Amino acid sequence: MRIFLATFCILFIVFTSNSQRNFKVKDTAPNFKLWMLDGAKLTQEDIKGKVVVFKFWFTSCMPCLVDIPTLNSLVKEFENEKDILFIAPALDRKPVIEKLLEKHPFNFKIAYSAMDVSQKFNKNQVYPSYFVIDKNGKFAYVDSATKISAFKPLKKAILKALHN
Repeated sequence: MRIFLATFCILFIVFTSNSQRNFKVKDTAPNFKLWMLDGAKLTQEDIKGKVVVFKFWFTSCMPCLVDIPTLNSLVKEFENEKDILFIAPALDRKPVIEKLLEKHPFNFKIAYSAMDVSQKFNKNQVYPSYFVIDKNGKFAYVDSATKISAFKPLKKAILKALHN
């Protein structure tokens, strides 16, 4: 009986931990609700037919801050594309983010207090994390828990998602 119970416990742990796997390309993006700094609300419904670039971050994460100038350049590069949204859900509360943005402008649309959404997308809670969702609501790029933060593959995924 003890062997059966031990085997059951091990299998339970294995199967439950697999349900917490990270998303991969072509998986459907989860439902979400974000509160933006400008007072707007953003949901899965609002992004239909758009390519969405998400960067999950928080204000005391040094790697999250270091890449902001590069990401601002990426936003500038795609400024004439009407079918793309650059969204940066942050874990921090609104006043903390606003204070940081005074010194470090970030051209993504910023969401605040987004821990619940971050946990849905970014199962391993590694920061920064990047996701591109295509016009059909599927992941076109996932960089979560890899720490690669490579912008050439990110840009390539954005271009591919825009032209498919």
